Amino acid sequence: MAAENKPGSDLPTVVRVEFVLDCMREREGSQYELVNKCSCALDRLAERYSYDEFIDGLTLSRAVTIAGERGAALRDNEQAQTQARKFREAYAAARRACFLQ
Repeated sequence: MAAENKPGSDLPTVVRVEFVLDCMREREGSQYELVNKCSCALDRLAERYSYDEFIDGLTLSRAVTIAGERGAALRDNEQAQTQARKFREAYAAARRACFLQ
């Protein structure tokens, strides 16, 4: 039986691990609690985004905050700003759902 091709089912393990470790690094608390909450948030995002959409959203949500000339191309791009905003909103909803501050 072929694997079901649904959003998030194609997120490689390394992408998942990096996301969870970054999430944990940004917060204080019990490592056990954080690994579960950060994994929960990632699972919520993975339900919504394919691998390419996830990488684009994550990259843009970080890149639009780059100061100076380097970030100007993305800061001045309305489509990039919209995509970044949608990803940040989805991540905020995932954090709330997983009790992650």
